[in-house]
Amino acid sequence: MDKPFSVKETIAAAWEVAKKNIWVVMGFTAVQFVIMFIFSSILAAFFGERSTAGTLIQNVIIQLADAFIAVAMYQVFFKLIDDEVEIEFPDFVPNVMRALNFILVKLIMGAIAVVFISALAAIYFFNTPNIDTSQPFSWEMLPILILIIIPIFYMSIRLFFVLCFIVDQESGATESISQSWTITSGHFWSLFWLFLVILGINILGALAFFVGLLFTIPFSSLILMMAYRQMVNQYTEEEEILIENQDQK
Repeated sequence: MDKPFSVKETIAAAWEVAKKNIWVVMGFTAVQFVIMFIFSSILAAFFGERSTAGTLIQNVIIQLADAFIAVAMYQVFFKLIDDEVEIEFPDFVPNVMRALNFILVKLIMGAIAVVFISALAAIYFFNTPNIDTSQPFSWEMLPILILIIIPIFYMSIRLFFVLCFIVDQESGATESISQSWTITSGHFWSLFWLFLVILGINILGALAFFVGLLFTIPFSSLILMMAYRQMVNQYTEEEEILIENQDQK
């Protein structure tokens, strides 16, 4: 086993890669912002702002575009991390199967979240029928909000590395979920602190007239990828051992 996971070393390693490839790092966010703006403008003009169908199609297309851009970014960043070579045009072309697996993961986790929230809300409101639900941030609603937020936040941190496995190991949707859950076992609090650092970095980026987000958003992905590399390196065998370990638990 390699040395334990370190938040400080993870951020330092990501910073070194980001400094050497500043324009590549910032370019992905700039392209993402432009694409999202173009899609939103075209669809809003075509369907109208009040069209339910237009809103649905717009959200689907934006999610598809976001998935393909995220996959392309992770492909390039992994090459920068592992090979330290000059990036060529084919590296920017997202792998379709990886993007579809990432979208499928989003659908799976979204469905789980909807079922969980619906069941929890139904139980809570059945036992407290007099609550005024028109004010979601009232003191009466606070317990249900906490009961929903905590497990979803926990699940989100445990699934930090889903996209890393999809891109790096070409894992399928359910396989990547299982792998991320396995590799983060016993590291929740370290990853929680890492999340706070990433949140702070992006807040600073937003405070810089939002221009800073061009760097902080992709830099956050680099940090997660470095954390993934550190955790994978703690295993003594091939990365595929993660699935075997999960099956044995």
